[in-house]
Amino acid sequence: MATITLSEHVISTFTNGLATLSHVLRVAEAHAAANGLDADAEYLQARLVADQLPLTFQVQNATATVRKNIARLTGAADVAWADDEKTFADLHARIARALEVLKGADAAAIDARAEEEVELPLAGQPFKLSSRQSALGHGIPNFYFHTATAYSILRSKGVPIGKKDWIAGFLGVAL
Repeated sequence: MATITLSEHVISTFTNGLATLSHVLRVAEAHAAANGLDADAEYLQARLVADQLPLTFQVQNATATVRKNIARLTGAADVAWADDEKTFADLHARIARALEVLKGADAAAIDARAEEEVELPLAGQPFKLSSRQSALGHGIPNFYFHTATAYSILRSKGVPIGKKDWIAGFLGVAL
């Protein structure tokens, strides 16, 4: 039985998830264009409920989760990105930037640090756990939360996306 390393799991999950996110954004843009809508005006500030943050935030937070987790897993300093995206083009550029972080991630460093203790801010308090626990118990679930919420916002706005659009990217299949 083959064993999957922490780096393989994290990097592939984030990479494939970003492909999914990029795909659903492209479908939203195409749907808007086909219906004479301005995708930026129609979708960027859309949300599922009034007290939830909009689509733009969901993409920003999904990509920030990638950046923060790779920094935490490799022991590198985390350098925050400005959250100033105002267009779909900006969101695509942000996703591309997160993909570059993943391409440059030091897999050996991630695997070497898998059991090292890291500090994770949780509910305003520092929480200590292993890098592995941080990635598998917080990083990946948080990433899924924001990418699934982005998908759901677009779906609620009538964008014709379905389960195949969600799953294909995670399988590494381009639609």
